[in-house]
Amino acid sequence: MTWTQTPWASSTRRMRRDYVKYVENIYQEWIAIGGEKSAVLPETFFHRALTSEEPPATLSPIAKAGLYCFDLSGPITAETYRSAVASVLVALSAAKALLSEKALTRSNGVFALTRPPGHHAGVAVSGGYCFFNNAAVATKYLLHSSDDTTVTILDIDYHHGNGTQQIFYSEPRVLYVSLHADGDYPYFTGSTKERGAGEGVGFNHNLPLPRNTTGDDLYCETLLKAVAFIRVFDPAYLIVSLGVDTAADDPICDFLLSRECYTRIGEIIASVKKPTLFTMEGGYHLESIGGHVSGVLVGFNGAH
Repeated sequence: MTWTQTPWASSTRRMRRDYVKYVENIYQEWIAIGGEKSAVLPETFFHRALTSEEPPATLSPIAKAGLYCFDLSGPITAETYRSAVASVLVALSAAKALLSEKALTRSNGVFALTRPPGHHAGVAVSGGYCFFNNAAVATKYLLHSSDDTTVTILDIDYHHGNGTQQIFYSEPRVLYVSLHADGDYPYFTGSTKERGAGEGVGFNHNLPLPRNTTGDDLYCETLLKAVAFIRVFDPAYLIVSLGVDTAADDPICDFLLSRECYTRIGEIIASVKKPTLFTMEGGYHLESIGGHVSGVLVGFNGAH
C-alpha cells in the first residue's frame, strides 16, 4: 500500500509528505545499501547546531534515518509502515464514527486501539515508539467536517506529547492540554511556559506533575484543572490521548496511580460532556494495560 493509496492521505497535511514517504520507503532503501535487515537505526542525528542550512533534498538512507528521527526508540522494520498506517486508519475510523449520530446512541465516546502510538510523532519526525500521530490525524479529519469545528486534545500519557504540541502549536481551533511527568522524556518539552505561537497563543496548556510522588488525588485534582480549560474553550469534540503508563505498576514510569484511579479519570473526562475519541498511547506493564484502559472506559460510560 503506497501513501497515495491510503484513505488518510488527504488528512495528513499536518505531516510533511517527504516524511510520510520516508517511513514508507526507508527500509527497502536501507537494505539496498547493505544495511542490517533487522531494522533501520540512525547513527547520526541532524541538529541545528551543525548547520543553519536546510538539509539537501537528496540524502543517503543513513542520513535520512538521522534527519527524520529524534531518538533510538523507533527502529523501522519491514512491517513498520504497514503497522503505522493501520494505526492511523483505526483512529480515522473512530473519527468518522464520532461524526455519526448512530455511533453515539449508547455512549458519548469512541475508543481507537491504536498501535503503534502516536503523540511523540511530529510534522516530520518519529520518536518515542511513534511514527504517525494518530490523534493529530483524527483531529485534522474532524476539523475538516466544518470551518467552525473546534477540537480539544487532552493528553494523559505519562510523557509529554511533544509531537501533538508541535503540530497544533499555532492552531487556534485546537486546544492542547497535557498532564505529564515534569522533566521526564522527551526532556526538552512540556514546560508551563509553552503556551502556543502566533494565532495559537493561549491554546496550549502543559500541566507537569512531580515524579515519584504523584498519586490518585493529585492527579485527579490536576485533571479537573484541565477540564476547566476545556470548558472555557468549549470544543465541538474531545480527543483523549490515553496513556496508562501513569500506573504505579508501570515498569518504566514514576507515577503512583492505583487501578481504581482509572475509573475516576474516566468519570472526570465524561464530565466534559462532549463527543469523545480515545486514542491509545503508552502503557508498559502488559498484564495491567487492559484493566487500566477498561477502568477509564467503564468510568466514562458509567457517567453518561
